[in-house]
Amino acid sequence: MRRNKKSRCFCFISVLFLCLTCCTKAENFALKSPYIKSELPQCAFHVYRHLSKTGGTTMRFIFEKQTVMGEWEFPLIYGFKSEEWAGLLTRWKLAAEDWSKGTRESGPRVLVEVRGNWPSNWPAENFVEKVVPDVLRLKSEFGPTGCQITTSILMREPLPQYLSFYHYYIAKKQTSEAGPNDRGPEAPGAQAWGSGAAEWAEHVRDMQVRELLGTKCTSQMRQPPFQVDVSGGAVTRVGVKQVPKQCEVTAKDVSTARALVRGADVVGVTENFAEFLLMLSDKVGLVHCQHAVSNTGHGERRREALAEDVVQTIHKSTPWDQEIHRLVSEVQQQQIRDAGQDFARRLQLFKNSQVKFGSRAFVGGKPPPSLYKWVDEAEALQAGIERVSPSFFTEPKGGGQAIAYIYFKPVMLVPHNSALRCVKGCTFE
Repeated sequence: MRRNKKSRCFCFISVLFLCLTCCTKAENFALKSPYIKSELPQCAFHVYRHLSKTGGTTMRFIFEKQTVMGEWEFPLIYGFKSEEWAGLLTRWKLAAEDWSKGTRESGPRVLVEVRGNWPSNWPAENFVEKVVPDVLRLKSEFGPTGCQITTSILMREPLPQYLSFYHYYIAKKQTSEAGPNDRGPEAPGAQAWGSGAAEWAEHVRDMQVRELLGTKCTSQMRQPPFQVDVSGGAVTRVGVKQVPKQCEVTAKDVSTARALVRGADVVGVTENFAEFLLMLSDKVGLVHCQHAVSNTGHGERRREALAEDVVQTIHKSTPWDQEIHRLVSEVQQQQIRDAGQDFARRLQLFKNSQVKFGSRAFVGGKPPPSLYKWVDEAEALQAGIERVSPSFFTEPKGGGQAIAYIYFKPVMLVPHNSALRCVKGCTFE
């Protein structure tokens, strides 16, 4: 009798182990949180428009988590080039066609972040005229076959967005002293960069709308607003830099921005980030939304604690940002209402599921352990570790992820239990 009990116990444990193993390999459905209702789509392509200091770094880390969970491909660095975009579209289309014909095991599932700046500004400059039309063509062609093609935009209330940008990029330029080699037009110090947030913001208008459009001199946002003379050995201000006419936001530009917002599948404001992320989960199929707010920077951003000249100057510099932010907020609230009571219930559960893990506070609970991680490719090859290439990938190496953001060497996706150090995708471990 005792032997039978042991046998039954052993059988139960064996079956349980096999069950858990299968669930883990079957794209972690067993790890779904109770506030998540979406399933992984069989075929998908999602483009997220990242605007500076609106929560984009947090979104990037969330996307990377989906990759190391073995569920999505995130194949392009945010400043991708024209040929990289074209290559991804070609690979994705071929994979989607083969999947719809039944000649490919898994349909492609791709996440794309559009920002620009580095190493190329092509995706930002061509977002309106090239990227969005390409995505709409994908939706028209492959939507009827069962592929989910979606886009999203996240904006932020202009005052905290400007101050976050100022403290992250500009303040250190204003307070640094020009050295012997700092004698160019961007020499650090107040002469070129201004003194304080108000003097800088007065000359940098409507940053978010300009960045959303991508063709409105976004590089000017990170440049000093004043001309200086360095010929006399000292840095001396000589006047305000004239902003080129093409940098100004026109009524036509605002109409384009409105159309982009209304045409996106999911929109949100950073002030309601949890609402945005859960809606993205519902409509795109992101299963793992546990996150810690990232890259927040320092500096005061509370309106009541700010000098009045700072508040008023930023208000005067952001009329179109304010208008489009209001529109985004209105559209987001309508999307939430349309989602009904079930969404509201799950949203509260999502917001209330907070846990301290290590030194960080996570929203949505503790992130599940990842199946994979990105490691240095040369180290992996030297150790004889095989590359992981999930069946839904459009490219065996994972595309642009093979040249990691921040880590400037080729990387390789490997099992998470590998002894090699993780160099990418482990932020939310």
